[in-house]
Amino acid sequence: MPFSKTSRNIAGASSFFLDLLRVTASLVVFYGHAHDQWHTPQGYDYINLDWGHAAVVVFFVLSGYVIAHTTTASNRGPRQYAQARLSKLYSVVFPALIITAIIELCVRFFGATGLEMYLKDQSVIRYFLSSVFSNEVWFLSASPPINGPLWSLSFEFWYYVIFGFFFFKSKNPKYIIFFIVALLIAGPKILIMMPIWLLGNLAYRLKNPLSNISLSWIFTLAFIAVSIVLAYNLPQMPFKLGVPPLFFASQFVTDFIVGIFVAAALWMLPNSVKDKKDIKSGKLMTGFRNFADLTFPLYVLHAPLLVLFRLVWPRELYNNMQMCVAMISVFFISIFIGHFMENTRSKWIALFKWVLSRERFYIKWAT
Repeated sequence: MPFSKTSRNIAGASSFFLDLLRVTASLVVFYGHAHDQWHTPQGYDYINLDWGHAAVVVFFVLSGYVIAHTTTASNRGPRQYAQARLSKLYSVVFPALIITAIIELCVRFFGATGLEMYLKDQSVIRYFLSSVFSNEVWFLSASPPINGPLWSLSFEFWYYVIFGFFFFKSKNPKYIIFFIVALLIAGPKILIMMPIWLLGNLAYRLKNPLSNISLSWIFTLAFIAVSIVLAYNLPQMPFKLGVPPLFFASQFVTDFIVGIFVAAALWMLPNSVKDKKDIKSGKLMTGFRNFADLTFPLYVLHAPLLVLFRLVWPRELYNNMQMCVAMISVFFISIFIGHFMENTRSKWIALFKWVLSRERFYIKWAT
């Protein structure tokens, strides 16, 4: 299948579909973790189907797809690439770690029956490793227990780094050294899941073989449906999720199979053609895009906020009404905090622009 030499036009219905997919995946993660909090004594369930983990597979494919788009449609060089990725991550992850730490201190200080599993030794080290996205390198699994979803951001970070050094190696052959170093630091656990991320990248770069827009949509929706069926029916292969030493990468074979069909759905997305309908619906699309952007804060905040809710209002197992109240409360609090996170993005961009422009921080022979 030939590669496309031009960028895809991701607008209109295609753009809406991508935003809808990430919103849905975020809500699935949110619901899955809330369900586990109220329907399992230990607060998590790696034995049965983990829809939250399946949604992370969708995130990985989407991430690879979006990065392929940004480096094709608006490639401004390695510094701007690093600046964009770092500011996006730190504008959300840094305040999320602070909030997580405050909630953990509340749990430690006030104590609560049933929350002991969220308190482990070497807590400070866990926060430090998470702040530099090293909590999942090699065979570590060192996210703060109160905010387990941070594991996937360590994977994402190293995918950005590895891809960035490889993609920009033509601008400076010395980047291949950094590429190799990044591979060695990330380790086998992160790398074994990287093909899923690369599937999304490949889905963007391969030409859609269908010229008929309606047929493209049929295949897109069909592949999404197949991925859902597979996620529900496939056994965890080769190991059960959460089992050391691979932990969240334990079922990488199952995840890769599901990822193939998610990527196939994105591959079939039609190139949008701007028309009057797109122009009229522009404000609606922008509004939904802004809402979709706030699902990132929801992803990194929902777990500790659910624990905080349980601290304030002790959990009653299998009480669905209490779970729904918790979810609604956490959802709106996350969106509220996320709005302020989004407003600080420009300051993080300015910070990393300054850092990456200084030779003492940015190795001279690599520029």
